[in-house]
Amino acid sequence: MTAASSESAGLPAIDPELVEAKAELLAKIDGVRRQVGYHNPFLLDRPDLIWLVLEGAVDLYAVPVRDGEVIGVGIHVGRVPAGELVFSPGLVPSAGALVAAEEGADLALRAVAVMGTELFEAKRADVAEGDFDLIVVDWLDRWIGHMAGLAVPGAGARAAELLEAEPGQEVPAGRVLGPQPEDVIWVQCNSGRVRLMGLPELEYGRNDPPIPVARHLWVETAGDAILSPAYTPTVLFRDMAWEALDAFHHMVLTATARRLAEAAEQDGGRLETRRDASRRRFETSLGRIGRLLDRHGQTETAGFAEGAGPLIAAVDRVARETGIDPASRGAKPRGRRVLDIAQSLRLRCRRVTLTGDWWRRPGAPLIAFIGETGAGERGRPVALLPAADGRWRLVDPETDGPDGPGRPVTRAEVDSLSGEGWMLYRPFPAKPMSVGEVWRFGLYGLKGDVRTIMACGLLAALTGLLTPIASGALFSNVIPRADLQTHLWVVLALLAGAVGILTFAVVRGIALLRLQATMDSSVQSAVWDRLLALPAPFFRRFTGGDLADRANSVSAIRELLTGSALQVGLDALFSLVSLTLLFWYSAKLALVALGVLLVQVLVTGILLRIQLPDQRALLSLGGRIEGLVFQLLTGLSKLRVSAAEPRAFARWAEEFSVRKRLTYRVRLNAAAQGALAQLFPVLGTLAVYLSVATLLTGPDGRPEFGIGPFMAFTAAFGQLTMAMTSLVATAGTVLTIVPLYERVTPILTEMPEITPDRAHPGEITGRIEFSHVTFAYAPDAPPVLDDLSLTIESGGYIAFVGESGSGKSTLLRLLLGFELPQSGGVYFDGMDQAGLDLTALRRQIGVVLQNGRLMSGSIFDNIVGSWPLTQDDAWAAARLAGLDEDIRALPMGMHTVLSEGGGTLSGGQRQRLMIARALVHRPRILVLDEATSALDNRTQAIVNDSISKLNMTRIVVAHRLSTIQDAHQIYVMKSGRLVEQGDYRSLMALDGEFAALARRQLL
Repeated sequence: MTAASSESAGLPAIDPELVEAKAELLAKIDGVRRQVGYHNPFLLDRPDLIWLVLEGAVDLYAVPVRDGEVIGVGIHVGRVPAGELVFSPGLVPSAGALVAAEEGADLALRAVAVMGTELFEAKRADVAEGDFDLIVVDWLDRWIGHMAGLAVPGAGARAAELLEAEPGQEVPAGRVLGPQPEDVIWVQCNSGRVRLMGLPELEYGRNDPPIPVARHLWVETAGDAILSPAYTPTVLFRDMAWEALDAFHHMVLTATARRLAEAAEQDGGRLETRRDASRRRFETSLGRIGRLLDRHGQTETAGFAEGAGPLIAAVDRVARETGIDPASRGAKPRGRRVLDIAQSLRLRCRRVTLTGDWWRRPGAPLIAFIGETGAGERGRPVALLPAADGRWRLVDPETDGPDGPGRPVTRAEVDSLSGEGWMLYRPFPAKPMSVGEVWRFGLYGLKGDVRTIMACGLLAALTGLLTPIASGALFSNVIPRADLQTHLWVVLALLAGAVGILTFAVVRGIALLRLQATMDSSVQSAVWDRLLALPAPFFRRFTGGDLADRANSVSAIRELLTGSALQVGLDALFSLVSLTLLFWYSAKLALVALGVLLVQVLVTGILLRIQLPDQRALLSLGGRIEGLVFQLLTGLSKLRVSAAEPRAFARWAEEFSVRKRLTYRVRLNAAAQGALAQLFPVLGTLAVYLSVATLLTGPDGRPEFGIGPFMAFTAAFGQLTMAMTSLVATAGTVLTIVPLYERVTPILTEMPEITPDRAHPGEITGRIEFSHVTFAYAPDAPPVLDDLSLTIESGGYIAFVGESGSGKSTLLRLLLGFELPQSGGVYFDGMDQAGLDLTALRRQIGVVLQNGRLMSGSIFDNIVGSWPLTQDDAWAAARLAGLDEDIRALPMGMHTVLSEGGGTLSGGQRQRLMIARALVHRPRILVLDEATSALDNRTQAIVNDSISKLNMTRIVVAHRLSTIQDAHQIYVMKSGRLVEQGDYRSLMALDGEFAALARRQLL
């Protein structure tokens, strides 16, 4: 049955035969013609009246009313054009209290006609009793289309399964059902309970009249139910339509009242949130000023909005402990799970299992639950925070408040937890990052460890001075006097110094290990988060292996900074302390030693400068080789089929030989540095001895330097040369940071695809519009899409066909936001894609590409992926894809493990598994790019029949034209333009480009 609604609702125009039939109606019933305009609006508060629009149009508004007078601003419902009927819903008592906070107010519809409008006013009973079934069906369907848009705009996005007009359908609890976009279906509940738009206040059951659902309306089963959907003629024949229409009017006005109340509450909430944000900012500013005088350097804690839920409070507390400001939340969380709240903060999170004695070991802050947990995360949310003393603290927002200190975690607390938690990962700021910024990012919360490392290094260097000082004292005073007691005390002091140095080294090593582990976790996860957030064109610049090598360069830089670079810094500190002691004993000899060191540094710098280009080329070549090896391994079967193994090996050997030559030159340079590092201490000692003989001899020929000070100087100089040798040995390794950073720079400096200023699209309906889109892959290249415009209605089944290179796949890339048009725009439900959060948008799109691959893991993991879904969801998706019987035939069923690429499955099974993966989260839009090319006709029919029952927009790119015979609209593309459009039969009859494509496939 075709629904009839206004043009704004996207339903068909009025049939000319119906116009003629309606003209006959005027002669059969009593009524009054009325000339109306915008100057004399009227309320639709009498359900016994109807108005036929003869000329002009009538705009409808939902308004609050008291004593017949409009008392507030309403919302626009829609426009009823000429030829349609206006019904009167009457009043919803007390609804106005929800709408305008006015006690005793009602909600009604108000009709405002355009100038020159003529209406025919009559009694509804005359139409109900007359023989006007064909006309009444059209009137009812079109009126319901208007009212559907009033209830909750965009609510049709929730319908996941399509209704069929068949009686006695058994429907499990929690199913969301809606009609085809062009249909109006009245849902009779024979058993159980059903909720219109899922609202508890709009629930009805067995003894209630049927309720219609249309494009923007849907129902949800509150429990197991038996439903009998029917089209409008059937409801009229059973004499149920008018009672059902009154019940429907009441439900729609109740839903409208709820919508206006929520809007008013949100407006008030936004004002309150702004006031709270201003207050918190003011308090934070005062706190910062106060902390200038705080000797203890307490960290600031951001406040939390009063009235927030405990789960949001727990997530925000963990976010603050992780280094994330909850004030950066882009939008209100659109769900009640940790995942939804983390997404509102633009964070990634991971579920972890709390096993063993986790609370006795250090770790990262976690969100956990007291009591049961599962996909819905039932239980009381708490924050688990590691303390500085190595213990954990539990913060319960309900009892401790969002900023409370919490209580220590004990065995009793651990036993009360559900056993699962969530860990948040801090991303890089949405801006280009320098190596210094990455270093500061990784050091967040580690200042204590850095201070410990530096303090231990300084104390070890100062303690090391005991050796030269004690040596000088021994040879100056102790040994000449044979003072055994003092000798013993000196030995004990040196032994204590050695123990102290060992202790400092152990403490420094522990702090360094903690710093390295924490930095590696935070920095590397932030790098991969940045990599996943980069726009799709970025990935065309690098091969997969090269990109992975570049991403891992950050970890290599971190290892160098916390390993070799830190050692260089400690060696430099030790050298500085030893050099200071040299100047204390003899400035002349110290200048000689300093000169030797400067020569060593100069020679080493020259060698490192020579080595740098080879290091840079070696790393770049290593990335190319990794990319080549990955491509060769991926295409190994194709190489064998074409007997191209020798050519592949030759290509790899060519690159490998160049790499070996570069490696040899780098190692030769390093060997020269090592030899010089061994030579300079000898040359330095020789220079010191010669200087003693020449510079420190008095006029009488006797030395000005005693044996004790000389031995102390020699010992300190030995320590200096040892530190400089170590510094020079690690300097070459530290220099590798330069080419490593150059390789990772494209990742760190590229702006993420999603920025904080992007708006959340909400729940889309599936309507898509391409408006004058032009696109080319390069500025000077010919356009792949040339001024392309088209509109895809929600729930439509659209197919694109054309020869290779016509722009079909590029069109899909623009649809998914992988590319941006050079001119024009892509719109979802009227929202410009360029201003939307693409991640939130893509979560509502299921995609099966022609080059899609399966990942290694179980079939369940391949279907569900990272979605928090159950096995029942996976089986439901498998049934829709026609794969459930194949899975049951496998020994391990859903737990059958697949290798990467799914090599143990047939081509058709792999395609159906990818279709199941795309359907499991019930997307609003399904994109299939040659996704059924490997399916036989029977399986193809099963998949198409299953998908056709889902309320989603289907977009198919097909080369096999037999697979799209049922498409609502087929677009034929050629050279980036749409050259033909229509359904399968009309295009074949046209005998144009599409027919030519079809004939070639029939040959």
